[in-house]
Amino acid sequence: MSLLVFLLTSLIGGIGSPLIKFTLDYFPTITFVALRAILAALLILPFVCKGLFRLKTKQIKYLFYANALFAGNWLFFAMGIQKTTIMMGQIIYLPTALIVAIIAYIFLKEKLTKDQIFGLFITLLGFLMLTYGSVVSQDVLSFGTLAGNLLVVAGLLAWSFYTVVSRKISSIYDPQVITFFNFAVTALIALILIPVDFRNGLPGLSELTTSAIFSLLSVVLFSSILFFFLYQWLIKHTSAFISSLVLYPVTIFASLAGIIFFNETLTLNFIFGGLLVFAGVFIATSHQYIKTNFKHAD
Repeated sequence: MSLLVFLLTSLIGGIGSPLIKFTLDYFPTITFVALRAILAALLILPFVCKGLFRLKTKQIKYLFYANALFAGNWLFFAMGIQKTTIMMGQIIYLPTALIVAIIAYIFLKEKLTKDQIFGLFITLLGFLMLTYGSVVSQDVLSFGTLAGNLLVVAGLLAWSFYTVVSRKISSIYDPQVITFFNFAVTALIALILIPVDFRNGLPGLSELTTSAIFSLLSVVLFSSILFFFLYQWLIKHTSAFISSLVLYPVTIFASLAGIIFFNETLTLNFIFGGLLVFAGVFIATSHQYIKTNFKHAD
């Protein structure tokens, strides 16, 4: 059962970026984020009503500030993925756990292990190679554009800071309540910013096709709700380590989708840079766990 859920989570996570990129062909960026967040919040509202009534005003304020980082992640990623490749966008998010460890080291004074420092060095080498390809080669079908990659990096930083902050709120609030506020706050911020989309006039809703509506609903149901619940199931029924491994097949599935459906191309420089990022993240986040468990097995 755990293996089946792991594979299903990986597959659903892998189609997330391609679905978002495809849907953004039909909707202005901020409008898309607003609709995605509103629909997701409405869908899970019946399951969190009781928890919402127990919250105090001070708690709601704290949740708002924390979830604003979540909103930043969605907004920056939606803006960036239009200007870069799915392969590049997914690889940029791969070292999330490592970035979280660095943020915790800087702001919470948590210690970094030797594996994390060495893994960080390898990961940075990989990113330098990918950045070089983005700036110098101008191969947009492989590396994307520098502007798009920087926007995705901004999304990564917002998500990483949110992850650090959510350590505290996850021990206080129910996960479903946190998820609802993720969506609700994102919807609020996106609605405030939505006039930016209307600078060139209101988008014509009559032009929306069945494909546009279906793709938006798919993003909401699969990438916004189902992936979260499956990921939470993995954490609860396996371990944090096993659930963290989902990032690897997610990146592979997303990259395959980018190549098949968006005509993205793999170059030797991209493969080598990507492998360095994979290796660095593995050393920093998984190597010590495997080494320790092998010792216990002996």
